[in-house]
Amino acid sequence: MQNTYLLDKISNSIKDICSGKKIRRINEFTIVVNYNSNVNEENLREHLIQYNKEHIAERLKIKIQREDIEEETAIIHSIQGETC
Repeated sequence: MQNTYLLDKISNSIKDICSGKKIRRINEFTIVVNYNSNVNEENLREHLIQYNKEHIAERLKIKIQREDIEEETAIIHSIQGETC
């Protein structure tokens, strides 16, 4: 089962970061999730295409790291993209 709650939180955070930092398109980003999280590159990419299409590059590179952090938590570790 996909964790849509966490995917939505990631999506909203990306929108906020892009708006606040004036990032037009994200080319690459690294995210940290819990070891037990169902978030993976495929379902995250699909979710971002659906809800953040205007902020992601066609060849978006996603790196997912798993660490011992709280469940239902994601940390956006780094973002690389094009500014406005």
